[in-house]
Amino acid sequence: MKIMRDQIKDKKYFETFLNKLETLDKQTEEKITSGNVNPDRILPVRLSMINSLVRRISAKYSSGMTLDDLLAEYFEAVNLISIYWPGNCKLVGKKQEVLNQYSLGNYDTMLWMLSFGYLLKTPTEQFEKLVDVIDQDKVKDKLFEFIIAAKIPTRPKLQEESYKYGFELFGKLREATETNNQAKAEALIKGFLEKDWYKEHKNTGWYDSHKNKHDTYSGYWCFEAAAITCIMRLDDSSYRDNPYYPKDLVDYYRQNSNG
Repeated sequence: MKIMRDQIKDKKYFETFLNKLETLDKQTEEKITSGNVNPDRILPVRLSMINSLVRRISAKYSSGMTLDDLLAEYFEAVNLISIYWPGNCKLVGKKQEVLNQYSLGNYDTMLWMLSFGYLLKTPTEQFEKLVDVIDQDKVKDKLFEFIIAAKIPTRPKLQEESYKYGFELFGKLREATETNNQAKAEALIKGFLEKDWYKEHKNTGWYDSHKNKHDTYSGYWCFEAAAITCIMRLDDSSYRDNPYYPKDLVDYYRQNSNG
């Protein structure tokens, strides 16, 4: 029996939500393969499908599905990202220059995909496809690299981030990855979850989506906090029951780890 992880919507909502997305994605794929999508529209359609797949992963987690059930969408999203993402998701600056950084929405997508890959213990060759995309885009980010290095220990250490305008979000989470004091890291993640994470996303399309009359809500989960908790082997007891913390992913990782 599935146990709901989400505290906002019910089982029926997520069944309807997932059925809708899966049906739309299937129809879209059929249109593309049959040549019924104009060639100049394929890129934006594929990028939209990536977003749909990530939302499906989140919704499946929210609805209580087993974590192995998330892998099909994950692998499909990785494949699409590896093909269509490079060069097409970077942030355009104030003077219309293309920057070596992502907009917040795309940043979230990549951060979550890296976190999923680590927590679900996906094959390294799948994870490396995401890393290749980041490298092709010349995006250098501390949180990305912290997770990447945990999965690929031979990854060269990041010397400098690539943000022209700086990156002010995720402050407490970034600080947590830079301390050797576990108690301090735990307190920082707890504070980030309680005070910062949701608030910092007020300019994203999914903020307050649980109030959207068009049913766009897939769950509010800080997957990156779970990944960092596992990488640093932290005691999550002080924030384990935070509504944004995907504790079942942490348990899954720990149960399937040798160390």
